[in-house]
Amino acid sequence: MIRSAFASFVITAVLLVLVVGIVLVPIAMSLPDPLAVLDTFVFGPFRNPRHTGNIIEMATPAMMCGLAVAVMFRAGMFNLGVEGAFFLGGLATVATVLLVPLPAFAMAPVGILVGAIVGSSVCVVPGYLRARYEASELVSSLMLNFAALFIGLFVVNYFLRDPAAGAMVSYKIPNDAKLPKLIAGTRIHLGTLIALAACGLGAVYLFMTRAGFEARIVGSNPSFAAHLGLPIRSILLRSQVIGGLIAAGAGGIEMLGLYQRFSWQSLPGNGWTGVVVAILARDSPILLIPAALFLSYLQVGGDLIARNFDVPSEAVGLIQALVLIVVTAQAIMRNPRLLRFVAGSKPATNAAKETKAVEGGIA
Repeated sequence: MIRSAFASFVITAVLLVLVVGIVLVPIAMSLPDPLAVLDTFVFGPFRNPRHTGNIIEMATPAMMCGLAVAVMFRAGMFNLGVEGAFFLGGLATVATVLLVPLPAFAMAPVGILVGAIVGSSVCVVPGYLRARYEASELVSSLMLNFAALFIGLFVVNYFLRDPAAGAMVSYKIPNDAKLPKLIAGTRIHLGTLIALAACGLGAVYLFMTRAGFEARIVGSNPSFAAHLGLPIRSILLRSQVIGGLIAAGAGGIEMLGLYQRFSWQSLPGNGWTGVVVAILARDSPILLIPAALFLSYLQVGGDLIARNFDVPSEAVGLIQALVLIVVTAQAIMRNPRLLRFVAGSKPATNAAKETKAVEGGIA
């Protein structure tokens, strides 16, 4: 299983390199020094400790959001509420450390815990609607992302806003609440170790516990799960709760690790990155680590050439879009259920059998 996922990851990574090359080489050839452009993109992220640290900083939330997506995808749930959960988790964490009187040692853990619980609602609500009413969690989670955004902006503007800041941002996060930095000269913080540990624990949960085994059965074959008499509703909802807690906790970690204030005016995009990372890693918690680092490396390389050469930001965005298309297309082609969902159809015989079996299992 792990070997197959790793082989797929390597093949996809090679394909992504080719796609990036197809876009980047013509851009480089149009500039006075094309070799310098390619050299900066490929090797630039490793020449400066700060740039290398940027890779790890960006990979930290990507790993945790990817883990949240992987846990839900393994149960067959296409919940995209990770983005909203990440945003709301970061906001609730900052609100907790600003408004609740806590001792210094408890600020960070309590703030992250509260943020995880509050933010997870963006994933739990679509999960409940799917488990209880068979409502599409894809649609409801996408809508809730923007509901979470506007609720968050309202809270910042009316309850957390610092009038002396000159912008719609919160008061400064107390120093006692911030996560410690791990490496001097970079912004790598304790959250990186938490993300690595979370990926390890995610692998244990999915592949070494009964709950994880049940989730994988439901995700791979709901008819067989119903035949076994598994509590499908409970398993689906449990996966949404776990995924939501991870995603929202990641938002709190990101805030306390890198930010001085809560300053997000829009959805930060880490949840969408997590979806790409999870697909690239084939929902393997261990492979999330190299997948997140690889995508972060491409991002840092693209940012370097955009800053140091006359490369428009749209070109960097094109590279990112092609990466997203390639990874998503691969996921759709290898997942028959997702392919039928995207196509908007399902064979009638299979649909009838699956519906009947699932109803029998959750009655």
